[in-house]
Amino acid sequence: MLFVNPHYPHDPRTLLLHPPLCYAYMATHLKAAGHDVLHCDLPFLGNDPQILVKWLDDYQPDLVGITSVAQSYSQALELARLVKQTRPQTMVVFGGSHVTFIAAECLVRHPSVDFVLLYDAETSLVELCTALTDGRGEETALRRVSGLCFRVGDSTVTTPPAGPVMDLDLAGRPDRSIFDLVPYRAYDYETVVMTARGCPSRCTFCSTTIAGRRARWNSPGHVCDELEEIIDLGFESVFFGDDTFSGDPKRAIAICQEMTRRGIKIPWTSNMRAQDARPAALEAMHAAGAYRVFMGFESIQRATLRLVHKGATPERMISKARLVQEHGLELHASFIIGAPGDTHATLTATLDYIRLLNPTVATFNVMEPRPGTDVYAHPERYGITIPDPYWYEGSDWLDLPVSHTDQLSRTEIRDWVDRCYLEFCSPEFRSPAQLARLGDIEETWRQDGLAAPDVAGAACG
Repeated sequence: MLFVNPHYPHDPRTLLLHPPLCYAYMATHLKAAGHDVLHCDLPFLGNDPQILVKWLDDYQPDLVGITSVAQSYSQALELARLVKQTRPQTMVVFGGSHVTFIAAECLVRHPSVDFVLLYDAETSLVELCTALTDGRGEETALRRVSGLCFRVGDSTVTTPPAGPVMDLDLAGRPDRSIFDLVPYRAYDYETVVMTARGCPSRCTFCSTTIAGRRARWNSPGHVCDELEEIIDLGFESVFFGDDTFSGDPKRAIAICQEMTRRGIKIPWTSNMRAQDARPAALEAMHAAGAYRVFMGFESIQRATLRLVHKGATPERMISKARLVQEHGLELHASFIIGAPGDTHATLTATLDYIRLLNPTVATFNVMEPRPGTDVYAHPERYGITIPDPYWYEGSDWLDLPVSHTDQLSRTEIRDWVDRCYLEFCSPEFRSPAQLARLGDIEETWRQDGLAAPDVAGAACG
């Protein structure tokens, strides 16, 4: 089995690069079943897809596995074609959050892809390997593989997916031995640890529904065992990549207490929903080495937040942001530019809202309707237009947003993203003159419903 981490359409050194844990989890299960596993890490091999040709010649794998998100789908397809051109007898299997929702489409439109695995694929991939070896790839054997889409003649067959693993400890720890970690440590001292799958939120723009809305957790002991392994591997910081680390506050506190009990001293960050920012959890997190949390604010408009089922209001989010900062944690705030209802006026107000938040880091993303989301399936509900529904098969999204609204063109949305970054990074963004303005515009915000009352004093006091 050869896993391939796709190349990037631009210089990967401009990005945060972490070992792709999906491959490491699957490697744990494949090795336990007696299969050999290799990993070709193209971003650290010159970012050149032709490197894969040498790997195919040298190792002659029976199966090549490629996981992609929407933004790397075009490169994954390029690699699949390269595999078939170089070694036609090698099978190609795709998996991940993107292809799960377009499995049949992928096989119909792209003959170089042989199989697509759906949802959590550790068990399914082992079953597929068994079907290809013991079952010789026959249809009856493939039909016994859970969560598999494959071709039968001119049509496709999709088997029922296996139920999710509820006790994540049973999924084992990711086998990081398949990676050459030297370039990762040299590039970035931080690495990713996953302690949960699933997200209880119902955001209509997010494809995390692949893992389900019922969160599943690793136990505190399991998490700390992996943290000790991470430290032994030479990493100096950790990002907990769960959708919301403190979704179960008792478990989050227990993890922090276990870290303290074991003497695990490593700085770390995590994702957090605003509603999950609770004093006891924040206090325990800070005491255990947390220094920053990431929160998706998305929009300052109440109507927009309701429309996308964010489950929060501007005033609640700014209150939670203050709570995070009061507990000694930095705030990383994220916003969607070109969200439903965005106008030049609301985006100007967004910058003032960010001054109130006073985050350490802010990121500005465009609305990218992805398969598997309601925004993609029904853009008209959100006042959004998607000019090319197959945008993920190309690379135009690097130059322009893939969607626009009635109020903002794709070019205007791109220009607003640039403006937001330029203003946020400017020394003048938090100048006394700018902060003094906030009290004057508070009444206007209250009337327009753009932000909460009684927040200027919290920001400036």
